[in-house]
Amino acid sequence: MASCTACHGRRGEGDAAAGYPRLQGLSAAYQIKQLEAFADGTRKSEIMAPLARSLAARARAQATDYYAGLKAPAHPTAPASAPRDDRLAVRGRWSQEIPGCVECHGASGSGIGAAFPPLAAQPAAYLTAQLRAWQQGARQGDPLGLMQRIASRLSDEDVRAVSEYFSAIPVGGSAPPAAAAAANTGQAPPPEADAGGIESLGGAGGERVFVPADKPIPDDGFGRMVRLGRDIFDDPGRYAGRYVGNSLRCTSCHLDEGRRVGSAPMWAAYVSYPAYRAKNGHVNTFAERLQGCFSYSMNGRAPPLGDAALVALESYSYWMARGAPLDPGIAGRGYLKLPKPALAADRARGAAVYADKCALCHGRNGEGRSANDGSPGFPALWGPDSYNWGAGMVSVSNAAGFIKANMPFSLGNSLTDQDAWDVALFVDSHERPQDPRYSGTVEETRRRFHDSDNSLYGQRVDGHVLGSNSVPPGRRLRRAASAGG
Repeated sequence: MASCTACHGRRGEGDAAAGYPRLQGLSAAYQIKQLEAFADGTRKSEIMAPLARSLAARARAQATDYYAGLKAPAHPTAPASAPRDDRLAVRGRWSQEIPGCVECHGASGSGIGAAFPPLAAQPAAYLTAQLRAWQQGARQGDPLGLMQRIASRLSDEDVRAVSEYFSAIPVGGSAPPAAAAAANTGQAPPPEADAGGIESLGGAGGERVFVPADKPIPDDGFGRMVRLGRDIFDDPGRYAGRYVGNSLRCTSCHLDEGRRVGSAPMWAAYVSYPAYRAKNGHVNTFAERLQGCFSYSMNGRAPPLGDAALVALESYSYWMARGAPLDPGIAGRGYLKLPKPALAADRARGAAVYADKCALCHGRNGEGRSANDGSPGFPALWGPDSYNWGAGMVSVSNAAGFIKANMPFSLGNSLTDQDAWDVALFVDSHERPQDPRYSGTVEETRRRFHDSDNSLYGQRVDGHVLGSNSVPPGRRLRRAASAGG
């Protein structure tokens, strides 16, 4: 341990001034991975490389177990009182395929499993050095190449803002106050995007779509309701928990806080209602559409019309939609309409795609992964903590379009159409909570609500009829998703 304490402190607390990271409380699995990376050269360090190579497997295990067992300090490594620019850390810049850092490292920077380490209370100098190492290729071997790709898109100001933001979060604490301008914007927009309007989406055909205005939310009665809607959207379990029955968030399916084209943006949905829906056989208001999200995707219960949760979400969606034309066929609405693949979608091929591209975040068994502090992380894709059989994502075409356009993070449109269809079929061929519209038998429920090639409900998969062993829908006591998978 003597060689460790020289840089990392007597108790693994790190050295903020020198930029040496804290080791206290970091998972043993993550630390082992880093020692292996130093030893094989995928993570370069003149100090750590020879030390890592000198440690036998037993010594590595002893050292990492020791530091993992130490309680991390409750204080941040930088003052948390000064306002911090949270735009990139919390909201990302999806126009450049940069998700918010919290998407993979947890809302409070606590990390998710061994692949996505804690960032909270790490020295800003250390975080800056690591982002530079990713940019320069001195650090490699990250899962799916995510960090190398994302870091390559960051400016010097981005690196500074992200590093200072996470260094000011105490372990187990909440985020530091955001700078006034940064707190109210979804991302750092170009000056001309300030007012919103129709812009080119780029790509083949140069399709033009509406881009929401990116102005600060006003600090008045209406603005407070809009901000509550955004908070619910980011963390419904915290802000509307009595209506939520799983660990999914609105942002699980509507990325970039409901702004992103190809991810059923909320501004496009807002201007498309009232509308007739075959799903429930009548004209739905936008508020009724939101009720369905709680009942099906969130596997909870619908808030009553007029409830503050619905009013807040409707206000937030309206805020994004200001300036958009009233048009049920507005460009960018819904999910990508992906053409049928050359070969019929296949579960076995989909399982291989899932293991290679999806299991890192969503778990080998689709169970999802919680952040290391127990807060929501990556959503469950099947099983009792996922969306139920009434949700839109049980439509294989919807799932395929969403996956193609958005998954994995920072790699949208990297999968082939065939891969997207195959993995969508694989995901949707697993049990999940029962459809709240269950009609007494699986056969009758399929006839009434799932009579389509797009739904596997009621179909036989590996000798099992899907829906026949579903847990009841709705909120219930359940084990949190695994942090480590």
